[in-house]
Amino acid sequence: MFKKSGHAEIIRSHQKDEFYIGYLKSQITDISQALLGPRNWIKWRKELDLFADLGYFTLTTFAGFQTIGEEYVNIIQVDNTLRALPSRFRRIFLILIHVLTPYTLHKVIDWFEKWLKSPVRHDEIPAETKHFLLKCVPVIRQTVTFLHRCHLALFYFQGVFYHIAKRFAGVNYVKYSLHKQQTGPNVLTQSFKILGVLSFAQLVGSIGIHAYNAYINKDKIVKSFRRETTPELDDSEVSSPALKCALCLEKRQSTTSTPCGHLFCWNCIHEWCQNKPECPLCREKLQPQSLVFLHNFDPPG
Repeated sequence: MFKKSGHAEIIRSHQKDEFYIGYLKSQITDISQALLGPRNWIKWRKELDLFADLGYFTLTTFAGFQTIGEEYVNIIQVDNTLRALPSRFRRIFLILIHVLTPYTLHKVIDWFEKWLKSPVRHDEIPAETKHFLLKCVPVIRQTVTFLHRCHLALFYFQGVFYHIAKRFAGVNYVKYSLHKQQTGPNVLTQSFKILGVLSFAQLVGSIGIHAYNAYINKDKIVKSFRRETTPELDDSEVSSPALKCALCLEKRQSTTSTPCGHLFCWNCIHEWCQNKPECPLCREKLQPQSLVFLHNFDPPG
């Protein structure tokens, strides 16, 4: 018989899917590094991860089959009526939102930040506005993270939509079981609701701390807007090999040192260490926690 899925089944399904998607991504990483080289892998790693996500959900959700995680806990996707399977259009809409929206948002924010930091002068943008927009970029990233945490806390209360994409697409879950379901108070559901209360309390506390810090530092922020822009590097300095990351071949951003002394972008070397715990240049073994971020090392740009 069918019944509405509980919190535990949906979470376990998500964890199992994440495990197999991670395995698929690691296999694609090994193949791409062997065929394209580490530099090209660093350049296209986000697109390769996108390809892995699209491939996994195309072969399962789009084709009308359960994902490995859904099959593991014996749950089935249904529409808002809880009586019919999602239509093909609804499944396509779900996959596009779930996979493409985070990728597109990440790309747009990164492009906007790089555009503001580019050595080309933006004469149409006042210096104060440019500084303000640069300070808004991390706020936007934090807001996205906050929305995800808020949605997760809401899931702990309702037990319906674990992913934001499923909420927009109207895709629910029902559980199939051969055993007769017993009615009565569900202790596990109450436990998840308590977890939801704690999650919301943590979110409110985080917002309060950020608001307090912003209020305390408002004078410093105003002064920083009024400062004159620092001199920019000329083309010869930007193109200097000493300022380039050996992985992405671009000017280093957030310079980070390995224990062996080689310098890379923080994002580049951190992504590399997640897959291969060794220096890309000398192959000396290293762990992500041994990376040293060099504060105030990058020249003004």
